[in-house]
Amino acid sequence: MRRISRPLLLVLLTSACVIEKIDAIIAEHGVTYCPTDSSSTADTTTTGTGTTTSTSTSTSTGSTDSTTASTTDASDSLSASASSEAPSTGSSSEPVAPVCGDSLIEADEECDDGNAQDGDACRNDCTRRWTVFVTSLPDMQSDFNGIIGADYQCRHRATKMFLPNGERYMAWVSSSEVQPADRMYHARGPYMLVNGLQVAANWDALTSGTLERPINVNEMGDTMVAGVWTGTDISGLRLPNTQHCADWTYGDSDQTGWIGDCGATDATWTRGIQTDCGGGGAIYCIEQP
Repeated sequence: MRRISRPLLLVLLTSACVIEKIDAIIAEHGVTYCPTDSSSTADTTTTGTGTTTSTSTSTSTGSTDSTTASTTDASDSLSASASSEAPSTGSSSEPVAPVCGDSLIEADEECDDGNAQDGDACRNDCTRRWTVFVTSLPDMQSDFNGIIGADYQCRHRATKMFLPNGERYMAWVSSSEVQPADRMYHARGPYMLVNGLQVAANWDALTSGTLERPINVNEMGDTMVAGVWTGTDISGLRLPNTQHCADWTYGDSDQTGWIGDCGATDATWTRGIQTDCGGGGAIYCIEQP
């Protein structure tokens, strides 16, 4: 038998003890995995000579975050630039101007018959022609049942003669309570006689104190010479210091009212003279919307 030297025996005994201790620990606790640093990964390679080589590979998360942030910022910048250059499709706060000739009455248009002609009732600027006339009865008493009665005289005569919108006429007459400037439409288009001749270009011209032509044509197209019950100044306001013939319900000479001259083109067309209520006169009639 070969004898083992003492030093070699001690090495063998020591190795056996270490292995027994490792086995005992594994039996008691099991195998425990120790994770490596998240910033480095150890790759172990065993060479043929038994030499183990470890290579550490580091990954920088800070660099990745910086790259991602830069990409995001660039994307946001491009989106903002595209938004600023893209045409706006939202609704505009500015009102859309009316179109004359589209058959729609919009904004301050008085009419729109779908064309741009200027020879019909609706002109090419979408304003209407408004008919005016003086009633054919030149000696009507002043007690014509107030403003209601005056309007009736206008509408009755216009309808009888088949004038357009015959039921929409009002009398140019003031009382102590009402006046044309408040109750009548202030037209943008011209005021015309029944025969087609222009009296005034619009309401402002009608109430300026001067007419282009006198309102001396009645509903039948005949020329008149007559006084006209008005009680009204050139501005469409009532004339002061008058009884208006008890608001046009009185026909005796002990009260007064204002009368105009239908043959005049100056202020006397409506503000002629103050006269007693026992006489007679006609009435001015003006078409309304």
